[in-house]
Amino acid sequence: MNILVIGNGFDLAHGLPTKYGDFLEFCERARRIYTYREDAPLSDYKFKNIDNWQINDYIKTILSEAFDKRNCKIIPTGGTTYRVDVTTLNKLLDELYEHIKQNTWLEYFLKCHSFVGENWIDFESEISRVIQSLDTWRNILENGGSKEELSKEKQEVLMSICKVAKGSMRESNESVQAIDKFTKFLNVELEKLIRALEIYIAEFVAKIKISQRNSNIDKLNIGHVLSFNYSDTYKNLYGVNKKIRYDYIHGRADINNTLESNNMVLGIDEYLTKKKRNKETKFIAFKKYYQRIYKGTGCEYKNWIYKIKKSNKSIEKKLSSYIKFTNNMRHNLYIFGHSLDVTDKDILRDLILNDNVYTTIYYHKTYDDSGKDDNGRTDLGSKIANLVKVIGQDELIRRTGGSTKTIEFELQ
Repeated sequence: MNILVIGNGFDLAHGLPTKYGDFLEFCERARRIYTYREDAPLSDYKFKNIDNWQINDYIKTILSEAFDKRNCKIIPTGGTTYRVDVTTLNKLLDELYEHIKQNTWLEYFLKCHSFVGENWIDFESEISRVIQSLDTWRNILENGGSKEELSKEKQEVLMSICKVAKGSMRESNESVQAIDKFTKFLNVELEKLIRALEIYIAEFVAKIKISQRNSNIDKLNIGHVLSFNYSDTYKNLYGVNKKIRYDYIHGRADINNTLESNNMVLGIDEYLTKKKRNKETKFIAFKKYYQRIYKGTGCEYKNWIYKIKKSNKSIEKKLSSYIKFTNNMRHNLYIFGHSLDVTDKDILRDLILNDNVYTTIYYHKTYDDSGKDDNGRTDLGSKIANLVKVIGQDELIRRTGGSTKTIEFELQ
């Protein structure tokens, strides 16, 4: 069995704008189509929003055309006041705008100043900060405590999210009931943002023409793909007319979905202790494992692992202890574009920690502080460090050298 695991780095390696920062910038520029004054010329919109934007030209063209052909309808609101309702010929863009025009999470992300690696902002870590702050404050109130028991950092987080939600911390968090109501509101806002992300991936990113295939991927004979991405990039580029089994562990972007049928997972990891996690479920809707179950993304990879382990036992019965596995007897795992972050620890461990699985981890070209090509050493170092957190130091040492070697790294 040959399994390919892909993360967001796979799409980035093919020149696709799938970083969270790309999506945020897209939302900013798309919203301005609907909020620019009705007599604004296309040249003005392009000058301020398109010309110096570092993104694929196809997306620039789509937004420019939407602005050029927009329909501005003036609606009187009483006296001398009025509002302007804007629509375009692009109905999916119109739908996306409806989900983001006053979205609390989007406003929070845009005002946040966190930077993580190549990403403009790490959605998941910021969502986790908000949810953990709400959870802590709720517990304090439930036990009759006061705001002074809440750390300064958590107070600032709550004030920030309440401000962009057009409410004060007092109004949204003055009681346990108010917090519960606010939590439900934030969940609805998150689902709207996820649907907007689905439209962005499926309607805009997916239609970008990829100019070059990756030679590392081309040479692999893949039968199973475990994707942490929402996109169909591998399927459309490398899987045409091939019998490949896919598992979209975080869901798949499908333009035919609705806000209700969307199955994309964008949540946080468990932060509660083992003692608390099975009892305290007020914020469970924001957690990845819950979203996977609720949205039915499935865990097809579990069946693959079962077959791997079953074949391992079968081989052990047939072979003497001194006979090594041949290439025909082993299974191959290829990891491309995944950071090996500890948030996906359980899935990665299940795949890597099999003695009849040989793992190849691809790392990408990087540059040192002076801008000089360091032959990927920076990314390699990062992946090794993350792998320690995933499988542990002893397993990493055992599996990267000698007769027990089952892991190797390759520059893509």
